[in-house]
Amino acid sequence: MLIAACTAAPISTASPTPVATVAAIPSPSTTPTATTRLTFASVCGTISDFVSDSAQTNGSLVLNSPGRAPLRITIPAGRLVGGLAAGYECVGVLAGVPYPLFDGFALAPTGPAFVAPGMFPATAASPTPTGFVLPQSCAYVVPPAVSTDQTDWKVDCGAANNNARGALGPALIQQGWMSCGAGLASAQWRKNDVMLAVAESSLAPGDYPRLTQFSRVVSPC
Repeated sequence: MLIAACTAAPISTASPTPVATVAAIPSPSTTPTATTRLTFASVCGTISDFVSDSAQTNGSLVLNSPGRAPLRITIPAGRLVGGLAAGYECVGVLAGVPYPLFDGFALAPTGPAFVAPGMFPATAASPTPTGFVLPQSCAYVVPPAVSTDQTDWKVDCGAANNNARGALGPALIQQGWMSCGAGLASAQWRKNDVMLAVAESSLAPGDYPRLTQFSRVVSPC
């Protein structure tokens, strides 16, 4: 279960670990409108460089996980206000510039956004690409964008953000994908009746490599 994107009441006392009730990722709706898929992205790791937010200023934290570059996350002003976060945590993330935005702590250990310490990759998303698991060097940093024809994921691969095809290619091959086309800044892969495209980042602040899975196999696969 993930932490909701609503603003939480200020934490009155500092705690050595994050308080899970700060926010909650919404559960799927039980109303007839629940046909829209719930989406989320989370990143896990040991927290360092924690800077508390205030009512007027943003804070930040850095998540560290073996085999992945440290990932800085911005805490929007007024989100925690005086709270303290330390140790191993999984954090929901939203799109942000220049860093992803904090969207609450994932509930451990049963929530789908929580990846147990020592398990890799230390990131989660809903939905995830069919037939593909991210390498540990990358992390989901924006909730997936789901449409009728395709689903898009944005991933941070650290220093390899300027060469996502090189970073993701070995994992794709290892997991049984076959290359079926490449362009100037993109590559297409196929496994059985599923197609996955990798697009390079523009490297502009807040932009990341993109994975796209289509509802059907299209050209050039």
